[in-house]
Amino acid sequence: MKKIYFIILVGILTACSDDEKAIEVVTEGIERGAVLRNINRIEKNFVDGDLTSTFAVEIEEQDEEDGALLDFVRVYTKFIDRDLSNGNDSTAEVILSDIEALSFTAGLFGLPRDIIEVSYEEMINAHSLDLDNIEPGDQFEVRLEVFLTDGRSYSNDSGSASILTDFCFFKSPYRYVINVIEPIADADFTGTYFYEIIGGDDADGVPKQGFITISSTTMPNVRTMPLYTDALEFTIAGTSIYPKIYGSYNGFCRDSTLHLLTGPSETSFGQLNLIDDTVFDMTIVIGYEGWDGQLGNNVREFTYRFTKQ
Repeated sequence: MKKIYFIILVGILTACSDDEKAIEVVTEGIERGAVLRNINRIEKNFVDGDLTSTFAVEIEEQDEEDGALLDFVRVYTKFIDRDLSNGNDSTAEVILSDIEALSFTAGLFGLPRDIIEVSYEEMINAHSLDLDNIEPGDQFEVRLEVFLTDGRSYSNDSGSASILTDFCFFKSPYRYVINVIEPIADADFTGTYFYEIIGGDDADGVPKQGFITISSTTMPNVRTMPLYTDALEFTIAGTSIYPKIYGSYNGFCRDSTLHLLTGPSETSFGQLNLIDDTVFDMTIVIGYEGWDGQLGNNVREFTYRFTKQ
């Protein structure tokens, strides 16, 4: 059963944009527990066929003793085969490594920081995969679990909506999706688009149509657009489109029980033509993993069509 409340929160927290106040938020807001705050996503996806490509993220561990409770961080991985036409090569989650507290260094506010970096080759070897069977659009996952010296541990299944999303201060998703991509030009799938809902659930309260600007990012194939409260980020991988997990729909960082999160569908991955960016479809789940503000009773899935202007 999903844990709606996360024991790390004592009172009401807001999205914090002033990093100078970060340590104050940590010391005043944490009663017990720990998070792995997402400080910087350095590299996001793997490039098809390039074994040297990496996923890398800088994290900061926060606990009630300013990092003194950190024992180690465990890194789990798995592979998700998204093209089942030639069989299913998906793998179960395995432990990739344990990162001991001594590997962390003091960050800006004295809290322990480290960079989690995993290469494409390392992932393939960990799951005994055949590189020829991996296609653009397939995915890997990295999941982190923080272990404390008193025996407690925390991961994405013990977080609240306001902990998991990058929109709020703690931005500790614990889980990261790594897409296998075939790089496209930075200008592709950018510019002004008209959007409309062409399929899915009741669109009450959800923007049904309008004009929007899609922008490129510093990461290949990753695009953003201001569709909801949080800028909706998505990745083009092969002919699939994947919205980022744990996006914020309404930005209610003050009350995690009312916070709606967005993410990808598990069955519909959009439609696009890599050599023609004039029209494409993308499916978005509002209430991702049950984070819909109503205990999983209002999870909805929408398919948008975007037409370039």
